[in-house]
Amino acid sequence: MSLQRPQTPPPLPRTSVVRELRPREEIPDAVLVNEIKRGAPGATTMLFDRYARHVERLVWSLLGPESESEDILHEVFIRAFEGIHGLEDTSKLKGWLTGITVFTSREWIRRRTRRRWLRFTDEVPEMPVVGASEEVGEATRAVYTVLREMDADDRIVFTLRYIEGLELTEVATATNVSLATVKRRLSDVGKRFVNRAKHFEALRPWLEAGRWTTE
Repeated sequence: MSLQRPQTPPPLPRTSVVRELRPREEIPDAVLVNEIKRGAPGATTMLFDRYARHVERLVWSLLGPESESEDILHEVFIRAFEGIHGLEDTSKLKGWLTGITVFTSREWIRRRTRRRWLRFTDEVPEMPVVGASEEVGEATRAVYTVLREMDADDRIVFTLRYIEGLELTEVATATNVSLATVKRRLSDVGKRFVNRAKHFEALRPWLEAGRWTTE
């Protein structure tokens, strides 16, 4: 997937705090958010550069090899640019972006579910997993075949925990539910995933290794 920045203002002037600090990665998120809020030219570009890969990876994990992933990536940043003035704890920028990504991806999953009567468009596309062996690529397609049978909330919780490896508290924050709800939902969806995954030979090595343990 090629990343293209959303429309942004001209390059930063030397008077901006963002421009003065070097390197860019050392600029605290809180400072960057405040620069965006005050309209500093180039600050939104810096936000995209810093977190595009994080959002891209998360979208891919939540949706699988979908052709619309790039559109969703840009929708996430459009929503972020429009809503960033409402971000009160400026030090939690990454978690806030994760929440927007989850919300946007959930909408997409639900829209796709409503279109499932077009069965021929509901197959996992035979897209290559970049840098992966044939075995891993086949397993990846099998995983997303199983995930597509789940409702949006269960699919997102499972993906954040078992594919992205987020802590339970991080999953709760990203999905805006209680920790108890996350634990209860993971227990149920994890067992259903494993039971369904047993039908796929490509997933046997991961199941035997306890990759998706439900304990």
